Amino acid sequence: MRTTNNKIIGDALEFAARWGFLNQQIFFEFICQMSQAQQYRYWNYLVTSGLFLKSRYSQHNLILSRKGRVDFGDSARPARSHFYVDHDMIVARFFLALEKRGLIVSSWLEDELMRNPIEAYDVLGMNEIHRLPDLVFDLKTINNTFVRCALEIEKVTKSQSRYSKMALSYLNAGRIDVVLFGCVQPTTERVVRRAFNTSAHIESNRVPGTFLFDEFDPVSLSTALRFQDNDMSIARFIEVATKQSVPPMRNAGEKREYAFSRKFTKKTEAA
Repeated sequence: MRTTNNKIIGDALEFAARWGFLNQQIFFEFICQMSQAQQYRYWNYLVTSGLFLKSRYSQHNLILSRKGRVDFGDSARPARSHFYVDHDMIVARFFLALEKRGLIVSSWLEDELMRNPIEAYDVLGMNEIHRLPDLVFDLKTINNTFVRCALEIEKVTKSQSRYSKMALSYLNAGRIDVVLFGCVQPTTERVVRRAFNTSAHIESNRVPGTFLFDEFDPVSLSTALRFQDNDMSIARFIEVATKQSVPPMRNAGEKREYAFSRKFTKKTEAA
């Protein structure tokens, strides 16, 4: 009997357990980096194995089945509402582009911080929390320290007053070193930068970096990132922040045709 690459199946399960869904683009781009034929075989296997269920709202999204949740127990996140999957995909692509390079030491999703308020206070360094970032992650530096970053994804442009409240909140985030905003359009970038363009934010280095998430390239990380009047690529930002060069992404599977079977026998550990 032909065998599966258990790491691909395990990584798919761990992603879905943490994020509450598995999208086909995420699976092909970061988890199953193989030929297109093999990618579709593995994608179909996820369902036929009984580990995943197809979403009722999109053929490109899967959620964990009861069988798929067994090894994760209570740590598995409930299925994510289809209303938020597109937003979370943007967050996940940014996260995986860095995580697959070994750049991230620790990370927290908004949902994880929401479920653990005590940890949220500690991670953000706030006395009062009025909102939570979409993602908080620690970039590993060459000196084995870390730079703590918060990521906000703005699919819809909010009012200036909403962004002003966000800016005020980040002034009190004592443990956040860098704030990044992925924006839907240049207008959104301008509104965000205007909200953070105060003497208090400038003096405390709380001016965020903004970029257009539709232009985000996880392979090259060449997407333009702007801090006030300074433009650089995301890759260059990482080099400056971590004081080391940016490595290439690690492949989830070797670039070869893996044999494929209907059996997954390796138990996976909870994410």
